[in-house]
Amino acid sequence: MKKVLIIEAQMKQYRVPFYLLLRDVLAANGIELRVAYSDPPPSEVSRNDTCNLPSPVGLKVPGYWLWPDRLLYQPLLTTALFFDLVIVDQGNRFLLNHFLLPLARVGARKIAFWGLGENRQAGRIVFSEWHRLKTLNWASWWFAYTKGTAGYLEQHGVPSSKITAVQNSVDTKEISSCVKNLTAEARLAIRERTGIPRTAPTGIYCGMLDKVKSVPFLIEASRIIKAKLTDFHLILLGGGPEQQAIEALIREHPWIHLLGPRFGKEKAEFMAISDALLAPGRVGLVVLDAFAAGLPLLTTRLPIHGPEFEYLEEEQNGVTTEPRIEAFADAVIRLFGEPDRLRHLKEGARTSAEKYSIEAMVENFRSGIHQCLHPPRWHWSYSKLPGERDIRGH
Repeated sequence: MKKVLIIEAQMKQYRVPFYLLLRDVLAANGIELRVAYSDPPPSEVSRNDTCNLPSPVGLKVPGYWLWPDRLLYQPLLTTALFFDLVIVDQGNRFLLNHFLLPLARVGARKIAFWGLGENRQAGRIVFSEWHRLKTLNWASWWFAYTKGTAGYLEQHGVPSSKITAVQNSVDTKEISSCVKNLTAEARLAIRERTGIPRTAPTGIYCGMLDKVKSVPFLIEASRIIKAKLTDFHLILLGGGPEQQAIEALIREHPWIHLLGPRFGKEKAEFMAISDALLAPGRVGLVVLDAFAAGLPLLTTRLPIHGPEFEYLEEEQNGVTTEPRIEAFADAVIRLFGEPDRLRHLKEGARTSAEKYSIEAMVENFRSGIHQCLHPPRWHWSYSKLPGERDIRGH
């Protein structure tokens, strides 16, 4: 039985269903899966979005964060040598990668990258960026987040023959099922319990309370929205380092409901009573939560969006604006004032939810692992050129 090790910095709650399903699918193909991970760094504990992966598939190891919380070392080098394929997050901050990648470079071990390909974050260090580009093609295989990521890798010299576009997703069946089955009476009860009137137009934000998410931007835009739509309410779901600052910003606004981190059925219920998902900052997998709940996504055009941003189709399942508070607020006001357009976008979101499933992602991952572990056996053949005399055997 072939053995595969995936190394994560930490175990996010949204990844657990993926790993459990991937374990089962790989086992049916004669492949054993283990996933190693560590506790989150102190700066991320407040997000409350991590958990443990059940053993034996889960392998929790110490994580040593340095400089502060910017570099991670996990003592897995010896362990990795006992696996046929090791899959790591792409990133220079993962110190173990710098020991594993040279093994792949010389063909001693199969080491695969799973990642974004392009670094879109601000404040990039020149040497680190040079090293990232230099080592893109050192990996034995690439599990690219999306087709767009795969295209970026090909442009930078990674052969398409060793790239699998996994179409990054999460398990959204619970959200979809909960929203679909929630009765009108139940929705009304949730609104009353939260302090939102029966017919009040409601926006929702789900994600980290972190600088890149631009939550203060959203609050300022919401004040403008509230001045035009006097019954507007905003729900904020999530935790993070900016929580105290955001609590201070909304203290005088009882129509903004900061409810902390919510997952599963609880998150789905709040999405079910909302009309649109508002996320003016960096967008990633939250786009799939929005689609599963039948909510259009409203965001701004930024260079730092995650690759999943490519799932958004303008005026089909979402709306983008310039990254200005007034422009974003105006887009929300206009959308909430056009019921037919809002219904069209909600229907488009539900349609998009069918395109990106965790089952499809697992199958893409399985296929990539199989191809990496069992590459085709090439054979040499000879063909004469036109007019060439066959001299074989003479």
